[in-house]
Amino acid sequence: MKSTLVIISLLCSTLFISCNNLSLEEPSLERIEDVDIKEMNKDRIDMDALLIINNPNGIEVDLASADLEVLVDDIVIANIKQTVDATMPAKSEFKLPVNITLDLAKLYKSNPLSALSKGLQIMSYKKLEVQIKGNIKAGKGVAKLTVTVDQIEIVKF
Repeated sequence: MKSTLVIISLLCSTLFISCNNLSLEEPSLERIEDVDIKEMNKDRIDMDALLIINNPNGIEVDLASADLEVLVDDIVIANIKQTVDATMPAKSEFKLPVNITLDLAKLYKSNPLSALSKGLQIMSYKKLEVQIKGNIKAGKGVAKLTVTVDQIEIVKF
């Protein structure tokens, strides 16, 4: 009985130490792909897209949420809030489907000429430079991460 208790204590201690030593590398937002414009007018653009997130860890990691802002010329024109539970495979890229509504009216109010320029850029070159800021929450078991995102992306339409 005493030896069984010692063995169970050793196993529990080993498991506890292993869990505490679990360290995760931060996943990273790599790019935006497969942008599909659903509706476009002078005030807004509704689109579906895929956020490509790289999981550098040797284990799959659970994606808890993504809370991101899309900025053009330092003006927040969209919010991306995803609370879907998903699992990112180990050492691979994960495609997170998102719906984005770009509020172009905010650009018009702030700087009409810049808004016109951005509209022409979208129509002529089928791309737009945006800044993405916010957080992605991920983890495995008790090991949780909040990944800060702050990067410039070229969105291709």
